[in-house]
Amino acid sequence: MLIIFLQEFFLFVITKAILKKRSIQLFDISFVAVSLGVTYAFYSLLQDRVSFLVVLLCIIYAYWYEHNISKSVIIAMEITMLSMVADHLASLVMLFFDSMRLYLLLFSIFQSLLIIMVYTVRLRTNCKPFFEDQKLNRTTAALLCIVYLYIILSEGWKNQANVIFSNLIILLVMIGLFVIIYNEYLNNVKSKYEVQKQRIQIQNDTRYMNEIEAHYNELRRFRHDYQNMLISIDEYLKTDDLEGLQEYYQKNLAPVSNRVLKEKYNLEDLSRVKVKSIKSILFSKLSYAQSQEIEVHFDLKEPLIDITVNELDLDIALGIMLDNAIEASVGHADGEIMSAIFIEKNSTVFLIQNNVFEQLPPLWKLKEAGYSTKGKNRGIGLNSLSKIVNRNENMILETRVLGAVFLQRLTVKRVSQND
Repeated sequence: MLIIFLQEFFLFVITKAILKKRSIQLFDISFVAVSLGVTYAFYSLLQDRVSFLVVLLCIIYAYWYEHNISKSVIIAMEITMLSMVADHLASLVMLFFDSMRLYLLLFSIFQSLLIIMVYTVRLRTNCKPFFEDQKLNRTTAALLCIVYLYIILSEGWKNQANVIFSNLIILLVMIGLFVIIYNEYLNNVKSKYEVQKQRIQIQNDTRYMNEIEAHYNELRRFRHDYQNMLISIDEYLKTDDLEGLQEYYQKNLAPVSNRVLKEKYNLEDLSRVKVKSIKSILFSKLSYAQSQEIEVHFDLKEPLIDITVNELDLDIALGIMLDNAIEASVGHADGEIMSAIFIEKNSTVFLIQNNVFEQLPPLWKLKEAGYSTKGKNRGIGLNSLSKIVNRNENMILETRVLGAVFLQRLTVKRVSQND
């Protein structure tokens, strides 16, 4: 029974390592205590088959953090197989020296080394214990379950050296294959990402050039109008018609001056954005908002040279945030979008806020896929934004409604900070 308790304890610790959870919460202590009690209660009935119960408890424990059954099964199977490697190594040494005490010592040492290895890999790399593709996760979970059942049933819980050795080889081969498949999966994802990044970059560059051309044409028109205004003013001055000049100014020049001031946003600050894709997204979206007669403001005090997150994900996230702000403001006389980038010591903060002109539902409702205040077949923006933030560990999204203002604050941490 002591061995079962020891194995169960190490399984939960390894689960914490794979989940990259360093802090101990009340739930963790309570769950382990309850699990040990349940295992003790059913041990007399299940005997050595209590291992199945332990695996089930590990799945439940992982599900508490991941909220996904296929991912939870994969995590439970992975830690179980890693633990079984330590168990088989300790069993082989125990059979060789015929000492049960030596087994407990070796098992504890191997499990401790395993925990250190898992924590090191998870904290120093971006490797995850599962895939982003749900179909692939379900297939992997099923295969791992089959391998686990085969090893358990083939041993028959008899400590025969040849069976233990052969199953150890199977476990090591399976772990090796999983690492190879995961590596190929990452390479495939990386290739798709590079292609998508290039496509997005081309779209952004095209949009950027179109906006530059539009502003250039607007400048040419303004210069032409400005020349005509100077000619008309000159005629009033030549004839000393100051009353006519004043009337002309109030009727023709003052509205143009007010419109120029109202539509102005800080192009000088945008020039401080050195990341081309980010600048392209901001420039194109803010320019479009301006063309829709939305008052737009942008603020950045120091150059944004680089970012420490997936650039494509950040582009898409900012695009969604700005699109939502534009959609909420367009058509309203008081529509206004405030945007800014704050470069702090350990993070870069992207802030976007817009006026609210209607009663909004709860924020959790807005993040549901397919839900929109604008009608059917819309509302994928905030849901997609949440998925992007969830898959980037150094991204934090804060969404608030403060009176008549909808505020979104996207923080990109420069140094990964794990709990």
